[in-house]
Amino acid sequence: MNNVLDSAPTRPADPTLLVRKAPHAQVWSVWATLEGTDAEEIFEGSSEKEALDWIVAGGQTWLEERRRRRNA
Repeated sequence: MNNVLDSAPTRPADPTLLVRKAPHAQVWSVWATLEGTDAEEIFEGSSEKEALDWIVAGGQTWLEERRRRRNA
């Protein structure tokens, strides 16, 4: 899979969100990567645009929820 977007973390403990296309299908995924941990698929869409749009909307919500759980 190729990375087509690498959005920089907004805080040091935030994961990097990457958009990748599956080589075997027309599926675009958003993966969260955090140094020292395995990558985690957090969204799957049918187009690159859908995955990129999700980062702007749902990705930010996902990051906030992750921060809330980490700080709880």
